[in-house]
Amino acid sequence: LATNLIDKTYNLITMTKKFIVLFLLLLLPVMIWAQNSVMFDFSSSSQNDVVPRVMEKDGISLKFSATKAGIQPNYLKKGEVSFLKLSFNGLLTIDGEGCTIKSVKVVSLDDKHRLKVYNGNKLSFHKFSKINDGLYGHEWTGSTQNISFCAFGGYEMLIKSIVVTFNKGVSLAVSSAERATLYYSDRSFIIPEGVVARTYKIEGNVLSRSREYKKGDVLPKGTAVVLEAKEGKYIFEETSKTGETDPHNALCGSDSTTITSGGEVYYVFGKGSNGVGFYWKEANGKAFTTEAHKAYLVYTPSKTTNAKSFLGFDVALEIQGPMVREKTTFDGPIYNLAGQRVDKDYKGIIIVNGKKYLNR
Repeated sequence: LATNLIDKTYNLITMTKKFIVLFLLLLLPVMIWAQNSVMFDFSSSSQNDVVPRVMEKDGISLKFSATKAGIQPNYLKKGEVSFLKLSFNGLLTIDGEGCTIKSVKVVSLDDKHRLKVYNGNKLSFHKFSKINDGLYGHEWTGSTQNISFCAFGGYEMLIKSIVVTFNKGVSLAVSSAERATLYYSDRSFIIPEGVVARTYKIEGNVLSRSREYKKGDVLPKGTAVVLEAKEGKYIFEETSKTGETDPHNALCGSDSTTITSGGEVYYVFGKGSNGVGFYWKEANGKAFTTEAHKAYLVYTPSKTTNAKSFLGFDVALEIQGPMVREKTTFDGPIYNLAGQRVDKDYKGIIIVNGKKYLNR
């Protein structure tokens, strides 16, 4: 009985270990896919080498500057190991191109040489610990596109290596129009702060908002959207999460420069005489060449529908064109689009008995 109990306990422990290993193996590809890291190692550098102002690897840049003129970093050898010497007045800025920096790990010589985050207040690193043989590790964690460090306490900083961990993403600039479009067939993104992404639908010949993705939401791959944000640069971090798609989305896109397809009438996003919105790029809304990763609007009108050449945003807009009618006598009061009553000589779009006309 005791032997059987021992065997069962052993089997249970073994199965538990296998389950944990399997779970970690399943989780590992997601973790590797989501984050990347790059190392800058100075341990084998020569003292005669000149430290470049900018070092770049895999989209991560180290940029050296100084708070006082004439002070530049150099290499210094201690025993068999070389170090990058950052003076007390030196600045090290780490910049990510199209990615978000999540952590910075620095290995330095002895505990007197420490780094501080440089932002006017000189905040300390999050973690500081001894490694071995007089080497110490500094670690900063957070989420940023760039960050600067400086030596602290009157000592220069002797750096053996720097490891930067980051999330890949897409860098997108929003113009003064405060709108842009985005489409990737094979990548899902986390919506950054300050950005709202919207899909649009066409139902009953009316264009209206469909779905909205805000800060922290997952924008699913293959989803073309209109972005609304203040002018500036934004990083869309990639994610392994799938998110919720919008089956009613009338926006399409492509990963390469190609001819629009999928409907009869096509609109390109832009800013024109009617403001920011979707316009015909070709006469009568015919297919046009669209840029990679940009969204365009696809519409298939009914036979009796006359599609407009411009579609605006944020309100439900009739796509069907107004009826054209020469000046004549109308039965009932006449109003303009602002709801003001006008006389029969008013030129432009008018409303009579709830119907729109173009009075010439």
